[in-house]
Amino acid sequence: MECVLCKICKARAEILEKKHLDWLEGQSNSVALMEREAEPEKVYQAHDLEKTDPAEAFKQYLALAEGGSVWSMATVGYMLANGTGIARDLVQAEEWYLRAYKAGSDYALIWLGSLYQNSNRYAEAQDVFRTGVGRGFVPAMYYLARSYWNSAEWPQRRDETLALLKRGSAAGDLWAKRFLANAMMRGYFGLRLIPAGIRLLLNFAEDLAKLVEDGRAAAPIEKEIRPGFLYRLAAKIVSVGRPSTTGFVVGPPSVT
Repeated sequence: MECVLCKICKARAEILEKKHLDWLEGQSNSVALMEREAEPEKVYQAHDLEKTDPAEAFKQYLALAEGGSVWSMATVGYMLANGTGIARDLVQAEEWYLRAYKAGSDYALIWLGSLYQNSNRYAEAQDVFRTGVGRGFVPAMYYLARSYWNSAEWPQRRDETLALLKRGSAAGDLWAKRFLANAMMRGYFGLRLIPAGIRLLLNFAEDLAKLVEDGRAAAPIEKEIRPGFLYRLAAKIVSVGRPSTTGFVVGPPSVT
């Protein structure tokens, strides 16, 4: 039986996840992309088939992608990368991610960069994430910083990594803030920043407590909404606290 403390921690984690998902969705251009779709109802139709008939969903997405649907291009890439409704094929997945990325898709940017990152193609991953940073896509700052952190260039990129994490943290990225606080506190950015790291971690704890409190207050009046693409993508990011190319569930946003 699950203990009371575990239930409390789980409830707090769910509230934090919801808040961070909302932030990620607000940062992405997913709604703008859907508004530009020529046949959005067909995208929703394909999405509704994903759980019951993924093979048919893939066929419909592929037809839409071949017709120029940017949303569907990234979704086809995702399904190929994860073997959903089709045999897993990372080469084709990369091709579709590239097409969507070049068409300006924020979520394709994250997925393509993560595919490169997880394949140890750090230079290519960093080029992709750097594009996102250049156009002001805040989540890309954390991804680029993490890529530098995990690459052989980390010693040369330490100052740039610090600057990226500070920018992301200041813009509301909770994971950038948490990562920055822990790294500073452990001396990765120099001994002189350890006290600042401790203060930042305490500040993060205060932010977390406030989010939990606000989430509890808002829970009874929240309405169920159809989650956006990066909203679902963010669920995986939140659960592991680091970039990944697997486990994402795709879903179009509600457009009013």
